[in-house]
Amino acid sequence: MNRDKVSTEEVADAGFRRTAPKPLTTVRISSLKPGETLADGAVRPSSGSLKIRKRKLAHGSVTEWIFNWTRGRKSSRLTIGRYSLTETENCFTLSQARSHAAQLQALINAGQDPMVQREIQRETKRVAEAVAITTLQDAKGKTLASVLAAYIQSLRAQGKTDSANDAENMFGNHVLKAFPDLAGLPAAAIQPEHISRVLRRLVAPAEGRVKGRTAVKLRSYMSAAFTLALGASVDPMSPHDASDFGLTTNPVAAVPATRMAAAFNIAGKRALSPEELRSFLLHLSCWPQDLPRLTLQFQVASGGQRFAQLLRMTVANVDDVLCAMQDRKGRRKKARDHMLPMVPELVEIADAARSIYQGRPIDQDSLLFTRDGRPMASETLSEVVREISKVMVSAGEAKSRFRAGDLRRTVETILGETLRISKDDRAQLLSHGLTGVQDTHYDQGKYLAAKTDALRTWNDYLSDLCIASPLPRRTSQVTEVAHEKRRTKALY
Repeated sequence: MNRDKVSTEEVADAGFRRTAPKPLTTVRISSLKPGETLADGAVRPSSGSLKIRKRKLAHGSVTEWIFNWTRGRKSSRLTIGRYSLTETENCFTLSQARSHAAQLQALINAGQDPMVQREIQRETKRVAEAVAITTLQDAKGKTLASVLAAYIQSLRAQGKTDSANDAENMFGNHVLKAFPDLAGLPAAAIQPEHISRVLRRLVAPAEGRVKGRTAVKLRSYMSAAFTLALGASVDPMSPHDASDFGLTTNPVAAVPATRMAAAFNIAGKRALSPEELRSFLLHLSCWPQDLPRLTLQFQVASGGQRFAQLLRMTVANVDDVLCAMQDRKGRRKKARDHMLPMVPELVEIADAARSIYQGRPIDQDSLLFTRDGRPMASETLSEVVREISKVMVSAGEAKSRFRAGDLRRTVETILGETLRISKDDRAQLLSHGLTGVQDTHYDQGKYLAAKTDALRTWNDYLSDLCIASPLPRRTSQVTEVAHEKRRTKALY
């Protein structure tokens, strides 16, 4: 007798019984024997029926769900999955199997073949997995480190070598070395929390001094790097290496900068008094290393030009009449020509700088301020200024410490307040504040006459300030400091 059938109606005059399967229960399923199959009477078999069977294996047995249906004269069977009493991954409980059977019946009623639909689903899954694997493999080469490297390369392609070197140094010290785990993550996986972790090391260190200005600058560089990568996929002018990072947002932009900028990005206000400037120049004249000394003397005599511009000058850029510099500061894509008249004081310093090449080949492409052909680091000059500043404070010749950037501010302050050089002429001489529409597109003058008058007035002022002034007795301290620094740390 078939236990899966139950009598529902008797037709006495026909002599037979019509039967229908009972609804399955967990008790009946648990009593299945290997090789036995039961139909589920709870699923009406109009467009297919749900069955469960216990299949014998080499070691034990397995209980699985089967869906049967007929189309025309062809019968088909589809194994749905294994049975589980409780919800388990890749298995079906009784209620889950019935729900899935209803979905298959709906497909059949819609004229679709469940077998074909399963193959489509499998192929779709296979393609999705292949794409995911390829994306993951590509992501291994599209890390945070590679986003930063692409930005550095972009700066170099624009001719912004100093910014590129500065960014490379910051990324190397404060990201790649400090957080190698983050540097190796896919760029698309970087979150604002990661950026905050990098910056927190600088603004809230457990020990050591706070490097707030470095943190502000590092955040700016990292934000620019992600902005470049975000737009590279649609910008045909962007570097190829900056694209395909899978970025949808800039994680740096979500890290607030207002408090950091307010706390650390404070504009300098220190300007040396005439007496402090005089003392600085006298100490500088005793600095034992000729190359930093000549470079700083040229910077002051030229009206406080930026270190980055001076250190890029080649022999071809300087003659006895003009000094041609390239101003790459800011977001300009192309460097701005900055022409400076060569007053006699500047010619004398430039000749002294060329004499450093004694015994070495020199050509027009050689850097003016160099000893071995390599560019001198701006930090070398900043270190000299810091050491002289410490000596001056110790000797009572300066009211407080000052930095290299304060020299440029000092020059412009004296040019304006004492020598009455106009603001426009000072802007042309120091090459700043020249980014407006008028200056960029219409005013193409070089203002050489105004610059010549300003430099002549300035150098006459310096001569009057320092002429016939005996060197301070403590000047020898700066020489001692310099020699000590040479023994412990190479300045250049």
